[in-house]
Amino acid sequence: MSDIITNCRNAITSGEVEQIDLLYVHNLPESVSVAKELKTVSEHFGKSLPPNIVVTVRELGLKETEDLFTEQSSQILINEEIDCPAELKFEESGPDWDSGVLSIPGSWLRDQFLRHGDKLFSANYRGFLGVTKRKKINTGIKNTAEKEPNNFWAFNNGITILTNSYLLNKNKSTTLSGISVINGAQTTGSIGSLESTADLSKVKVLARVIRCSNPDTIANIIKFNNTQNKITTWDKFSNDSIQKTIHDEFKGFGHSYSLKRGFSDNLAEIGIENVAQPLIAIFGNFSEANRGKNGIFESDSLYKAAFENIKARHILFVYCLNRAIDVRRIELKSKKTSGSIIEIEEKQLNLLRYLRFKFFFISVFGKCLESLLGQRVDLRQVGFTPDASETNKKTINDLVVDLLPVVNIVLTYTSSAINGKEFNDILMEENPVERISNQVSSIIYATLASVPNQAVDNFRKIMVPD
Repeated sequence: MSDIITNCRNAITSGEVEQIDLLYVHNLPESVSVAKELKTVSEHFGKSLPPNIVVTVRELGLKETEDLFTEQSSQILINEEIDCPAELKFEESGPDWDSGVLSIPGSWLRDQFLRHGDKLFSANYRGFLGVTKRKKINTGIKNTAEKEPNNFWAFNNGITILTNSYLLNKNKSTTLSGISVINGAQTTGSIGSLESTADLSKVKVLARVIRCSNPDTIANIIKFNNTQNKITTWDKFSNDSIQKTIHDEFKGFGHSYSLKRGFSDNLAEIGIENVAQPLIAIFGNFSEANRGKNGIFESDSLYKAAFENIKARHILFVYCLNRAIDVRRIELKSKKTSGSIIEIEEKQLNLLRYLRFKFFFISVFGKCLESLLGQRVDLRQVGFTPDASETNKKTINDLVVDLLPVVNIVLTYTSSAINGKEFNDILMEENPVERISNQVSSIIYATLASVPNQAVDNFRKIMVPD
């Protein structure tokens, strides 16, 4: 169970989670009392999460579970005959399926969505997710239909419809016996959410219509139409000149830096997607880092802040710092499990359990670097020495080990500065990083001035401040 919790927390922290659904399942009729309690749970839970994550709740009582059971017994809930004003342009067949390709009017697709709603997606893994600021792809689909209707067919991937049978009519329309959109729910819903006054006469949508009676084949058709690799927000930067420069610098040091998935360097430890958040955080912008990696790659200013004119040695340092914090958390968790943890360590572990603390701590660490190194620091350039950056001199694990004692020092003083307060209360303060880092940095400076520290001396040997 602890591994599942850890994986969930990591997914939330890394920005891979957009929505969390809370289900309350029971065998009694649905009630207003439960609905009120679920609303309270949703509001309380949402306050502990990054602001970009949506929390939804749903009660599954007698009626809801019976409806779900009924839906599971049939892949296609809409079983009536529906006339589509589009001609079959091309047909293909397999061992137990037939398929036709159509170019369907956007107005017809909107009518089906308005008439049938979520039942239109009965065989789909997902329904329509809505058109909001966070659902930028759906907003883009809607805008294309409104502003560039002539280009919609070329810009959009189209939809796939599962049907019991289809028939080309003499008037070149196509009759569908039963319909479920198994791929393209977002396209369908985005067009369906357009105002009735919107002119969709020029909008055409590519559509595959598939008929099949074999339940196993139907299951696979649905599965493989909904499990393709998703294009992430950082994939579009794989050919960016900034990233290519960083890649070449890493290569010169003997490290692999991954620009995109599925290529020769896909086993690289360091990748564009796992350094963006800590790079933003080291500059003090922990709030944006906590909102998730997608937000960084969707914002030109944040992307440039993270990567523009940044050297590989700086990225390597920030990446290893991020790793060292993870290692420290695991160490403390292990001591907690074994019963050997002391009180001051337990306070540190409690802080590390907060989803938003990690990048907050990286921001604090960045502001303490001048006291640690004993000289002025450029936070956009500070990094390992060229010698330490060479993988044949020091591996990434070696560098993480070098950073661990320094991380422990800063974490100890940070925990002391927070002084047992709830971390969420700390975040409500004005400029909390400034207050905490000023206090921690002063303690570090005073301590090192009177008592030299070997771990800090070793840290200074492998670092360049600018």
